[in-house]
Amino acid sequence: MTDVVSFDGTHLAVTTWGADDAPLVVLVHGLGMSTSSWGEVPDRLAGTCRVVAYDLRGHARSGPAGTGRYRLASHAADLAAVLAHVRRDGEQVTLVGHSLGGAILLEHVAAAGAEHVAGAVFAGSGGSAVTVPGLPGRGLPAPVGTVVRTAWLGLLLLGVRLGRRLRGWDAVTDRVSRRWAFAPHEPADLVSRARADFLATRPRALAGTVLASISHDGQRLAPALTAPAVVVHGGQDSEVPDDDARRLLDALPDGELVTLPRSGHMLPLTDPEVVADRIAALVRRTQAEHTG
Repeated sequence: MTDVVSFDGTHLAVTTWGADDAPLVVLVHGLGMSTSSWGEVPDRLAGTCRVVAYDLRGHARSGPAGTGRYRLASHAADLAAVLAHVRRDGEQVTLVGHSLGGAILLEHVAAAGAEHVAGAVFAGSGGSAVTVPGLPGRGLPAPVGTVVRTAWLGLLLLGVRLGRRLRGWDAVTDRVSRRWAFAPHEPADLVSRARADFLATRPRALAGTVLASISHDGQRLAPALTAPAVVVHGGQDSEVPDDDARRLLDALPDGELVTLPRSGHMLPLTDPEVVADRIAALVRRTQAEHTG
């Protein structure tokens, strides 16, 4: 594991697989998850790619936000810091985002441009950070909006801390996790694994990221991603409905949609062979176009 320091002093835990001279792939996980939520994907890619994954600020082995902020712009700046550490001069990268990671990917491209991006894969991601209705009170005068957001932050923190107190109630928390992220038939051990990741995440990181991104529409940023992109979508994903995946596809200049009809939201865990194969195929395509 490598420690990378971001723009505001936040420490990011970075893990690497594969040969130094192989094509670079960077994995960005979702809200409340960790590097381990990629399951077998890094190992499946390590034979042909240099794979880099990191824990988001406030998640798993990474430190809390240096400024206390969990805005999407801060998460995108963290991705930029990781890329600055692992990319060689002029090297292109294939970016892969799961869930919230897809929104961070698009936010990064909006801020830094797409010239360094060879391709992108959205796995269980519609490109928007949180797929729930927008935050109440948008458009209110600034002082009122501040009060509303502060109240929401308090409620979110309370909800997260209550969830952490239920850690010992595996039957309850696993049932909630399955409804949120998994299809009914998907393995119970993977549900427990995702639940443990989520409940281990710092409450302020969860609440702060949700609050900052709850009305974020990442799909409006998708036209800036001019590199080839693949959207891998689970047909039973309750977090990313079919319409969201198709809207992202329509917004991408060069996109392809791959649907797994029986899969839920946690595709890197439940369908690692498909996710890895799609990443590898995109790397081969962009490498051939670059050298052709």
